[in-house]
Parts: sequence; C-alpha cells; structure tokens
Amino acid sequence: MIIKINPSIIPYDNLLESLCRAPYHGHPQGCPDYGKKEGCPPRKPFEDIFNLNKDMYVIYTEFLVGEFAEKMRTTHPNWKEFNYPDHLKKTNNFMQSFENKLREKHPDWPEEYYAKKNNESWSSARKWYNPRRWQHTAKKNQRIEENKFLNEHPELILDKCPEASGINLTALMYELGIELKWQWPPIHDIKNKSYIISIGGHPITPELDK
Repeated sequence: MIIKINPSIIPYDNLLESLCRAPYHGHPQGCPDYGKKEGCPPRKPFEDIFNLNKDMYVIYTEFLVGEFAEKMRTTHPNWKEFNYPDHLKKTNNFMQSFENKLREKHPDWPEEYYAKKNNESWSSARKWYNPRRWQHTAKKNQRIEENKFLNEHPELILDKCPEASGINLTALMYELGIELKWQWPPIHDIKNKSYIISIGGHPITPELDK
C-alpha cells in the first residue's frame, strides 16, 4: 500500500531511536545491529532527511502472521504454549523510563500514540511466531511495494527504518486508521497481522540510497 500524506501528521521525536537499545528475548543489550547495520541508528533525525514542505508517502505491507502461526501450530503439535510476558525486569524498566520521557516532552500526544501495556499474562508460543520463519516473505513483499513506489517516483527517497530517524510509527499508523500491536508473541488469533513500514519523500540531502 502506498499512501500520500501531509508531513504535518507525522509525530516524531529523536528519542524513538533509543528503542533499538531496549533489552529483549535473547538480546539483553538491545538490537545487535545498533550502530553496525546500514540504516540503523545512530543516524540523522527525520527532519534533516526529508523536505517537510512537500508531500510524503507511507509505504507499507501487511503479513498475515496469524495464518502462518496457525500452520505452525497444526504442523508442530509438540510446540507447546507458554505464559507471557517473559521480559527481563530491566526491559520493563527501560520501556517505562522511555515512555515517561516521551510523555513529559509531548503532553499533547493522545493515549493512542503509545503501545498498549500488557497488564495481564497470556498464553502463546514463541515458536509459532518466530520471525525467522516468515520475515523473509514479508520483507520480499515490502520490497515489491517499495520498488513500485520508486519506479513511480524516481526523484524521491525511501527510509526503510523510520523509527531509527525518530518517527513514532504507532502514532503515524493510528492516524491512518491502523493499530499496531506490539505484544509479542501475541495471543494466538488467525487474524493477527504484522506490518512493515517505510517512509518516502523529497530529500534534503542524498543521505539515503534510492
């Protein structure tokens, strides 16, 4: 899906790039690609990449991860469910501190701009939803949509990791009528969806590859 937007609806803050340092399952120091992989933070903020006086675009695809997980559940009956969340205590502390800082800086942001908290435990199976088993297909679909966009707008650029430049994707997609759910692994439902999101627009500098 390719949607033209006015840049004024994009909520952003450079604090968002720090999400990549949040501890998570198997990675107590945060994402191992931080500071190493092209496109990952630290990098220029959103307003130093795109011309905010011109129209921008949201390029996204959805993957029916619930249907995939259902196939995994029925194909591998020995993959049992567990109780979640299983976050490290420092993960919860990190996320709470992060959210507090955002709320202090943006008292005007509505509640829908923040990920919903998981106040109760739930059951699911991480193996059913393991991204290593489905993410390559989801990324392939996104590349097709991105190439379509660039073919239609060869003078524009893409940011394939917009959160790394400070864009609040939860908030932006809410403005487009889509709720991003960050509970992981999610409560199993065949209707579960996962999204890959890129941002396109006119460059200020040629920092991002076309």
